[in-house]
Amino acid sequence: MPKWLVYSTISMFIWAIWSLLSPIASQGLSGSMVQILSSAGLVPFALILLLSKNLKKHTSLGKGSLMALATGITAGLGNVMLYNALGAGGPASLVFPIISLAPLIPVLLAPVLFKEKIRGLQAFGIAVALVAILLLNTAPSSAPTPTSGIFSKWMFYTLLALVIFGITFLTQKGATYFISDELSTVIYTIGFLLLDVILILTDRSLSWTIPPRAGWVSLFIGFLMGAGSLTLFAAYRHGKASVVTPFSQLFPIITVLVAVPLFHEHIDSLRGIGIVAALLGGIILSLEKTDVAAATQAAGD
Repeated sequence: MPKWLVYSTISMFIWAIWSLLSPIASQGLSGSMVQILSSAGLVPFALILLLSKNLKKHTSLGKGSLMALATGITAGLGNVMLYNALGAGGPASLVFPIISLAPLIPVLLAPVLFKEKIRGLQAFGIAVALVAILLLNTAPSSAPTPTSGIFSKWMFYTLLALVIFGITFLTQKGATYFISDELSTVIYTIGFLLLDVILILTDRSLSWTIPPRAGWVSLFIGFLMGAGSLTLFAAYRHGKASVVTPFSQLFPIITVLVAVPLFHEHIDSLRGIGIVAALLGGIILSLEKTDVAAATQAAGD
């Protein structure tokens, strides 16, 4: 079995578990607090990686470090938006399929950043993604008004997370071209901690009254994020982004299949079609994707 497939599969299941635990962590805790606590679970994992022999392997320490740091900051900020969406009543079976459309952002940014044209299949993927978002935003007639409509709080946070995670795709792939997977994950963690400091200093709504279950789950998902990031970095190094990205991002399928019975979430026919469209759109947008890191490297030279 190819190494990229092994690492991608492991990463996919790790992120599926993370997605199913995130709603539990978001119960009674703000997105900022879940982010801060999960960072604590990530730190021990990063400290172990400091012992790795591959830590010093790099082709451009400066470029790789900046991209890995940006990956940590943007991933952490995206997580805050994600946890806020779940805390605001967003169903996991809808939130995560929408976020799976994050490859839409690199495709839309490519013409501006790398002078790349949007090709036919990508244009079709964009159309499918937009249709998916509209379908997933439809609310059953029995749904309460505060959580329905395009301006619903959970949808607003979900779309913000989608945009931010899309930027994370760019920096994460780029980092692996310049530094090792292990060093990328260590610096990624530093980016997480830097964001935590900013949140502590600026978010006046933070409450340090932490429900035990949500607190422990938040710590554990931090460990999952560390493991998931490392395996994804490794998959990118051994495989092509056009294959690794769509495969590893299939975890929302597991999320939907488990979240519906686990959290007693309701999916009507339109939203069911929307979930399929979202997953399909995410795959399409990744399949014909030009190697973003190569373009990033060329832009930096």
